[in-house]
Amino acid sequence: MNMKLTSSTLSAAIALTLTACSGTGGGVAGIGGSGFTSSGSVTGFGSIFVNGVEFDTSSSSFDIEGLSGTQTDLALGMRVKVSGSVNADGVTGTATTVTFEDQLEGPISSATFTEDADMLNKQFTVLGVTVNINADDTTFVGTGFDYDSIASGDNIQISGFYDDAGILQATAIVKKDAFVAGTTIVEAKGKLSALASNTFTLTIGTTTTLSVDASGADISQISGGLANGQFVEVKGTIATVSGTSLSATVIKLEDDQQAEGSDIEIEGFITRYVSVSDFDVDGTPVNASSATKTPSTLLLRSGIKVEVEGTVSNGVLQAAELKLREGEVKVHAVASNVDTTTNTFLMTVSGDTIKVTVNSSTRLDDKLVSETLADAVAKLEGQFLRVRGIDDGSGNGLIATRIRIRNLHDDVILQGTIDMSNIGSSVTVLGVTVEINNNTDFQDINNNTLGAGTMGHTDFDALVTPGVTLIKIKDKDVTDDIADEVELQRP
Repeated sequence: MNMKLTSSTLSAAIALTLTACSGTGGGVAGIGGSGFTSSGSVTGFGSIFVNGVEFDTSSSSFDIEGLSGTQTDLALGMRVKVSGSVNADGVTGTATTVTFEDQLEGPISSATFTEDADMLNKQFTVLGVTVNINADDTTFVGTGFDYDSIASGDNIQISGFYDDAGILQATAIVKKDAFVAGTTIVEAKGKLSALASNTFTLTIGTTTTLSVDASGADISQISGGLANGQFVEVKGTIATVSGTSLSATVIKLEDDQQAEGSDIEIEGFITRYVSVSDFDVDGTPVNASSATKTPSTLLLRSGIKVEVEGTVSNGVLQAAELKLREGEVKVHAVASNVDTTTNTFLMTVSGDTIKVTVNSSTRLDDKLVSETLADAVAKLEGQFLRVRGIDDGSGNGLIATRIRIRNLHDDVILQGTIDMSNIGSSVTVLGVTVEINNNTDFQDINNNTLGAGTMGHTDFDALVTPGVTLIKIKDKDVTDDIADEVELQRP
């Protein structure tokens, strides 16, 4: 069955990257110039795209895990820090240095993986840390290494961001040489506590802890020695693939503080939230009470991924701009009517069209990484795409931050905040009304079936709040203009 969209207007926009200018474009607004630092995931190459800015790297130095490297050592999704300058246009700049350090490295210890019902997310553990990978959002580096082939025992290097639950949301994973117990060097970063003689506890993310034996470690890079409260990088060995006790070989301080008065932009999850003037993004205290927010209706809370730009004052990032980084809106459909002048295309869902705009903030499919923006957009014609976004309320369609090309046509999907529900008749999302019938299956947040038709719709309706609840509408058969499934995604 298929969904019938009786409204031709979709007001949705995909989340802009970390450093976006005001409105819906990418880039830096209000800060920048020289002495600028941007920390986020790589979204494109040519030069290097980070947080909506294309940085010229022709004269840059590259620091790859403490060693001199080149841009070819990087991949989409890898988390980097770019030091340099941003031009007046806010979307181009020059990188002086590009630094890459992973968040975690070691063997996958899970005997089995857990996977969601849509088969798009898998979870496993590395050094006791829960890691989440996504079929669309995680880049896999290694011959024959991908979402389907990753397995228990694989020795991997992970780049990503810790969420408020302490789960490492992986944006890029590199497969390393096979793990050998007691020999292979593993790596973790975290806060040091419970220091006693030559042992301490390392807290990774927000919840996971490792026991560290530092008796044989080189700590020469730490002036004054180890102390509780330090944020450190620990390299060493573990006795088994599932080990959470680490024998350290090298320990060094990590720079988790931002310099006073520095202009920065950061990407990350809100891991602690008290108020708009008191919350943490990737461990950095933020005050966004005077920030311009995108979308303007954005409600901050723990667990959402944002981009923040501003100036550090008294150890707090005083935000000038704050934007939702990962959009909850999803549209999976075929692209057509590509325009390389405006870098736009249309997505057709049951005869209705949705305009999508691609800009410097968009993370394109890995197949298009070496293309110019216009050439990449041209190659989207006729392709079945998975597009992710946010609703910024502008009514101008989608501004893409993530586009994936699928070789085979998947289910047609529309996901967004519910506007209205007419029991037994239709559901409206983002201004788009989707018809349902007696065969439409309604599901709760755990993918449990509530029932079909009016009965299921009634129970489903009791769980949702218009303007708040996120739902997903799925079409498995494009022949009758009726929704197959309606699923609760977020209350």
